[in-house]
Amino acid sequence: MENKKENIIDKYLNTKKKKIVAGCLVGVLVIGVAGAVILNNNGSKDLVFTSNEVDAEFGQKVSTNVADYLDANKSGDVDKIIKGTKEKDDLKYVTVTNKDENGNVVSKEEKDYPKVGNYTINFTYKKEKQSIKVTVKDTTAPEIKAPDSIDVIQYTDLSTFNFGELLQATDYSDVKDWKIDTAKVDVNTIGTYDLKVTIQDKYKNKASKKLKVNIVQAPEVAEGEVAVTEVVTDENGNKKTVVTKKASSEVSKNDAVASTSPVSNKGTVNSSSSASATKPTTNSGTSKPSGNNTSSSNSSNSSSSSSKGDEHKHNYNIPITKTVHHPAETKTVHHDAVTRQETYTVVDKEAYDEPVYDSHYVCKACGQDFGKDGIAVGEHSAIYGHSYEVKKVQTGTKHHDAVTHQETRTVTVTPAYDETVVTKEAYDETVTTGYKCSCGATK
Repeated sequence: MENKKENIIDKYLNTKKKKIVAGCLVGVLVIGVAGAVILNNNGSKDLVFTSNEVDAEFGQKVSTNVADYLDANKSGDVDKIIKGTKEKDDLKYVTVTNKDENGNVVSKEEKDYPKVGNYTINFTYKKEKQSIKVTVKDTTAPEIKAPDSIDVIQYTDLSTFNFGELLQATDYSDVKDWKIDTAKVDVNTIGTYDLKVTIQDKYKNKASKKLKVNIVQAPEVAEGEVAVTEVVTDENGNKKTVVTKKASSEVSKNDAVASTSPVSNKGTVNSSSSASATKPTTNSGTSKPSGNNTSSSNSSNSSSSSSKGDEHKHNYNIPITKTVHHPAETKTVHHDAVTRQETYTVVDKEAYDEPVYDSHYVCKACGQDFGKDGIAVGEHSAIYGHSYEVKKVQTGTKHHDAVTHQETRTVTVTPAYDETVVTKEAYDETVTTGYKCSCGATK
């Protein structure tokens, strides 16, 4: 009986020990899990960024996708973070106003890159918040497109020359007027000179370019015409100058009319950029913090604004060109003098009249002429008592014609001269020297 009682007690005790042990194990697990939860809430973060600051060049797109800022090695579950993060920012984007040829606004287009300034991008994941400080600056100089050389007529006042029609500046920012340094150009003397053009944007980024100026002789003009230097666009869309002549009534405001006498050089002159300033049509890439090591697998699982979608890939599809000027090819053609033969009369002795004389009886007292026979002279003397004499009296004249002879001489109608003949007209050739991406990278 006692043995049976002991067996029952042992069984009870064994069962109780097991429950106590089990209870102790469960207690340990609960404490462990609670400790792990407490550690996660107090000691780790899900939103860990490679950098909290981004410097962007004006014209670059600024990423607002959290995947581009996450540090994949230090953050939590990247896929969940990308899908569950909310973004809010104060980025202000550029708006471009498009106008027609008359200056009327036809449309407004918002670009995908922000204005120059300081911004904040805020990311929220669950109860965590992280901010990115964005600084957008413009440190890029304008891009100048200009011909390598131009022809300008002698005696042209460069202070009135429309350089703005000839040049082109491309910049994301607004630009000021062109500064044209003409100090080395002597417009009064035919020859080739250096000219420097400079333009600056609103953030004081400056660009310069040198080109050759060929001062050429003015074409001969008729009454009512003037010699002008005209800016035209060739078949490739390149600007160039043409030396020509026009009727005074056909001269436009963009034509530079040459003077007929020397003009003064004013050194540096301004020229409006309103007709020659353009803005790039696309952004220059996407600005992101350096050191981003978010895995490609994480990025591929993100939304349509993922880092892989925003990543800029160079597309070298914009030609880099320069204009090569080919001067005209000429030859000299000699023209002989044009002559003709003329016959003319040479007078050896002029024509004249010779007097003819006869001997006549003439009264000495009254001078009466009694002719060469003197028949009545006796009767006259008897009556009046006058004496007479025989003297030479002009009775007429004998005409003598001029004495002449004929001679032949050579007359020059047109003098001999040398003519310069253009066998091939001068032309400008656009040569591709490389290619560039819209972000500015070249190859």
